[in-house]
Amino acid sequence: MKRKKDCLFKLAKNVIYSILVLVALIILSLSKLKNLERRLNILSEEATTELNKVCESSLWESLGFVYFDQLDSKDKIAKANFYYGQLQAINEIKLFSS
Repeated sequence: MKRKKDCLFKLAKNVIYSILVLVALIILSLSKLKNLERRLNILSEEATTELNKVCESSLWESLGFVYFDQLDSKDKIAKANFYYGQLQAINEIKLFSS
């Protein structure tokens, strides 16, 4: 009878440890997800700011690539395309991670 109690006690103890490990892993995963979201928001703000600087307005948000063709230099077009692509990639990652 004592062996049975000891076995059940050990089993309960192992179950509790397993639950605690799972809770810790969930908390860690949530923390990593929030950190990813924060970093993506920072990158998104940076790309938007740079696009506003290059395009000298926020019309690019509604027109997209079409607006970039009207920029006066190839360097500005290249920079706008780069940041617009970065912004699109960030938005896709946000969709995937949510």
